[in-house]
Amino acid sequence: MWSVFLCARKPCWRCFEKCCWSCAKLLYAVWSVIGVLVALLNVAPCNAAEGRASFASLLAGGLSPVGLGGYYSTPARYAEPSYGLSYYWMDEVDESSWNLSLEFGSDVYRVGAFVAYHSMDSLYRNLYSEFSYARPWNRFVFGVSYGLGMEWVPGEEFWSRHRFKLGLDYKWREIHLAAMLSGFTDEGVAPVLGIHWMTDETISAFAECDFDYLNVGAKFRWKFAEISTSYRFPDFAVAVQLSFNVGRYGASYARGFRHNSLGWNGVHVTRWLKDERRKFN
Repeated sequence: MWSVFLCARKPCWRCFEKCCWSCAKLLYAVWSVIGVLVALLNVAPCNAAEGRASFASLLAGGLSPVGLGGYYSTPARYAEPSYGLSYYWMDEVDESSWNLSLEFGSDVYRVGAFVAYHSMDSLYRNLYSEFSYARPWNRFVFGVSYGLGMEWVPGEEFWSRHRFKLGLDYKWREIHLAAMLSGFTDEGVAPVLGIHWMTDETISAFAECDFDYLNVGAKFRWKFAEISTSYRFPDFAVAVQLSFNVGRYGASYARGFRHNSLGWNGVHVTRWLKDERRKFN
């Protein structure tokens, strides 16, 4: 009887081994593609960040698998149909940014758009718009983005720039392994690698690296409120965000600063288009 039982168990172990081997080959292929692209292209420094303004960073990690898009965010995300407006400003200088984000989709696609107007004193203006598309499968998400930046000095010079993003995300239980390449066509390409632990419980966490800085952070969640904290090393920086969510509406305030540098502030207002947000467990 024991021999019959053991023989009946063997096919299950073979299936398990095949599944593990398939997952390992998929991960190897994903990271190999990223490695080859990075090796072939001129790599430039980049900030792993989620700030919707170009000077704001360190909120939830740019490789987060959900959330409205921002200047640094990956296009490889799951859809949470919503839209939001945010305003950022710097301390002690006249520099600010208005930002509009929206997305819609389902379990089989995500389409997002992001528009930002950035002004700095009377010296510089930037109108940046970005469109992204993501295609999720069972455990894998692939996304691409195209961004157009129109920059000018009031009353003088005007120029435009083109930006592209390529993002990948692999989900294993509550863990997301992600990578992104991004850059303007007149600059080098910047890689970012990260891991996110996403749950529907009280706490979530992430770590991201762009080969210049390491960003780590955590989110603490209650019924109507959330506190997000993040830190950057070795050039130490910190950001904190307090959020309140009631029904389909959310509002938050973010504060970021680092040693011997000006701080930044951000206010966000968001509306989700569905009664329930995406579940991850």
